[in-house]
Amino acid sequence: MVIKCEASDAPDALWVYCPSFEAAILFSVLFGLTTIAHITQAIIYRKRFAFVLIMGAIWECGGYVFRTLAVTQQKNSAFQIVQQLLILLAPLWINAYIYMLLGRMIHFFLVDDRVFGLRARRITKCFVWFDVIAFLIQASGGLMVTPEASVKTQKLGLNIYTAGVGVQLFFLAIFTSLAVGFQRRLKQQTLSLATRQSDSDSESQLQNDMPREIPSPALAKKLLILMYVVMGLVILRNVYRLIEFSTGVDSTITKHEWYQYVWDAAPMFLASLVLNIVYPGKILQGPGADFRQEDKAIKMAKKEKKADKKREKQERKLGKYTGL
Repeated sequence: MVIKCEASDAPDALWVYCPSFEAAILFSVLFGLTTIAHITQAIIYRKRFAFVLIMGAIWECGGYVFRTLAVTQQKNSAFQIVQQLLILLAPLWINAYIYMLLGRMIHFFLVDDRVFGLRARRITKCFVWFDVIAFLIQASGGLMVTPEASVKTQKLGLNIYTAGVGVQLFFLAIFTSLAVGFQRRLKQQTLSLATRQSDSDSESQLQNDMPREIPSPALAKKLLILMYVVMGLVILRNVYRLIEFSTGVDSTITKHEWYQYVWDAAPMFLASLVLNIVYPGKILQGPGADFRQEDKAIKMAKKEKKADKKREKQERKLGKYTGL
């Protein structure tokens, strides 16, 4: 296929460099393969929260598919805008998945279901909302960085997107402290259980005192290493984008395509790949692996409360009728 390069330094140009068709195809295929793997693993291990990870992989794949189309039709602004938005926003899905993963790890591995006094479910909800905030800021900025927009609007969009990346990095820093807190709590719990077991008359007595069987700490360490690797890759990518957009539209980074593939495409593909290799859903199996049992208990409690209120109401009516 012969592709004509339409790169130009004009303010309204869609491309300031000749984009690589081969690189776009390569990462379309790579992200396509990891997406298929994530969908297959989600079906096998029946983890509903994996849809967040699948969405991230689909957006990455879709971003490079549209980038491939944009390379073949370099004057098509629609393809260019779609590929840009998908690639810029896809990592936020991976971010959300890591947030949800830590919450489930706390629920699964810790007896008291807490880190720094915060329950696992609350941690998950808070950080997912934080991710939504970062998503909205970055999306609003990304939508302003279009070829049709004025230079002033593009600069404003870059500043907004950069702020969104900064917000995301800030939340990631807080999240990292929670992950370290979980690691310390896990170590303390392991030592405490070992001491109790040595002081107990029998291992069976200790197991009877526990609300459920606690999974091996070795599995938690495996997931922690995975989470730190993925977080490191996401942070690396975000730092790159922070530098890129903070230097403006005319920076060296924005005028050379290889920066994006080395510091954005490659880290995000590696993050998706390691989540295939060490699949969390394979480890998080059994009671406490998610919040389903807690959800059932909450529903049952609500039903019982509703039934009690209905019973009390009927008793009051009966008492009024009988004059008692």
